[in-house]
Amino acid sequence: MNAIHALSDSFSQYRSRLKKSTENLTYASTTSLEEFVFNIQKIKSSRTKLDFIRSLVSLTNSGIWVSRSAFVVLKTFFDIRQIESQNLYSSRAQDILASVINKKSVNASDAEIFSTIYTEITHCHLNQDYKSALIVPPSDVTIVLVSGVLNEIFSTPAFQRGAENLLDEYNIKHIAPVVDGKKGSRENAQLLKKQIHKFIEENPNEKLWFLCFSKGGVDTLHFLKDEGESISENIVGVSFIATPIMGSDHVNNKILRLVNTLSRVPEEVSKKVLGKKIDILAKELQKSLSRSYRESWFKRHYKSLPHKPFYTAIAFESKWHQSHVWMMLTKAFFRSRKSNDGIVDVENAQFPEYFNGHNLGVLEGHHLVGSRSSFYDQEALLKAHLIFLHYKNVLPLKVN
Repeated sequence: MNAIHALSDSFSQYRSRLKKSTENLTYASTTSLEEFVFNIQKIKSSRTKLDFIRSLVSLTNSGIWVSRSAFVVLKTFFDIRQIESQNLYSSRAQDILASVINKKSVNASDAEIFSTIYTEITHCHLNQDYKSALIVPPSDVTIVLVSGVLNEIFSTPAFQRGAENLLDEYNIKHIAPVVDGKKGSRENAQLLKKQIHKFIEENPNEKLWFLCFSKGGVDTLHFLKDEGESISENIVGVSFIATPIMGSDHVNNKILRLVNTLSRVPEEVSKKVLGKKIDILAKELQKSLSRSYRESWFKRHYKSLPHKPFYTAIAFESKWHQSHVWMMLTKAFFRSRKSNDGIVDVENAQFPEYFNGHNLGVLEGHHLVGSRSSFYDQEALLKAHLIFLHYKNVLPLKVN
């Protein structure tokens, strides 16, 4: 009987993985076809070389996305392994899950509680026959997606794919204010202020939960510092994902310092030709992310951050061979002996001890898990946040 049960469970997981990869391919194909038609029209009407190149890059990205999705379906077709639930045979995990479900206190850290919830949700997604008593609460929030450095090269904001899933399943809305991935945090903080104030003015009953990826979290910290205790009651909390809260050592890397030195020549040329310097390597952006600057900034200003919202932070880590190809390159050029996700060291993506926030620990993943072409389970990450925040009584629930 045990052998039959194991075989049945293995087949169920196989079907679930194949279904999920097929759904990803369908989503990629449908979206890419729409973008293909749109970009072909843009190419025809292109007035500058830059417009033509942007459309061509978008077409290339869409093609690569579909190709990778098709390869994953093929790979999944031959993947017959069985993945055991890490929580099922752990009495510790079962105690934590029971406490979360029944909203009872448990002697466990925020990181351990969140990890247990996340593990449970991801296994449910891998095996649709696996039943869990965890449920996503009917939350009365609008998610504010704030993207990071050079977000313009991606077709959608970070974690929008996961947010769209929440919209479809639970009618949880999301917005994505425009920030400039090449600018420093001071300028982006002003952009956020203008857009968020306008949104609240037009939607006075909406409760906002900020989900900030990478440097988007740094920009949001500057925005929150400027708001202070006068912050709107509409903003209930902020979650940082792979954000260099305490900076990044990579911007102090010897290679980058050398490139910065060499870039002074074209900058001086642009000043003479165009009458102004072009900040080719966005030095203001680099400065705002350096560890020395960020550590000093956070220590000086953390008391000025509004106390009303909740704060959470999650870090990622990955080995070089587990990373996206871009992350492999960053790990090769910007080497770090510390655990990292290819861009941000784990220790820098967590709150310092003196700050009253929820450090939700470290998950396996590279720095680009938030992109739409990533096969990372974004939906599980967002659902785990909602369940954890509901357990902590910091998330407003829908009133029927």
